[in-house]
Amino acid sequence: MLVALRLATAATHQAVELLPGMVRLTGPDPSPADYRRYLRLMARVYGTLEPSLYAALSAPRAPGAGAADQRSPRLAAERISALGLRPKFPALCADLAVHGLAPPAVAPDLLSPPDLNTTLGGIYVLEGSTLGGRVVARRLRKHLGDPLPGATFLDFHGDQAAAHWKRLGLVLDGLAADGLIDPDGVIAGACAVFQEVYTMLATFDEDPPAP
Repeated sequence: MLVALRLATAATHQAVELLPGMVRLTGPDPSPADYRRYLRLMARVYGTLEPSLYAALSAPRAPGAGAADQRSPRLAAERISALGLRPKFPALCADLAVHGLAPPAVAPDLLSPPDLNTTLGGIYVLEGSTLGGRVVARRLRKHLGDPLPGATFLDFHGDQAAAHWKRLGLVLDGLAADGLIDPDGVIAGACAVFQEVYTMLATFDEDPPAP
């Protein structure tokens, strides 16, 4: 599942990396202002999408839904727990506070309807940012110094980032093998959510840089 998801979202991933804010952050001379801007952008993305995804994942099954209806996620509690998910928006808010910045105003929302496949595809997208965050953190520490102020989000899983990512992949593979998810639907959901992330980042990137 992880390989298929990575290949399907590769083009959008590359488009995100080419946005002006990301280019500055990963360029030869990132500044503290570039990092603060990145935190604001990511806080808007996570504040918008994460609450809806997490709520959809544990939402009760719709009354009267048939056995084949996946419009309302209904994974067993142990399956949800196995994903090892923890909200990251609070970490971004804490990082912004370190820099003296208030969290951006957000209105939690998600593509509608957030069925199980779309939900898990969206979770793949958001969890993937924490894996990439380790790379960003190493680069910023090289240019901005160590310790890097406000790096809770970038270091969210610490040295366990790769292990967490592998665990997520195993759980998704298990759900697919047990017929609880449709792999093509998860991939379509990931592509749709990643495109929404790109649209948000591209729009927010037009805002004036944080001081």
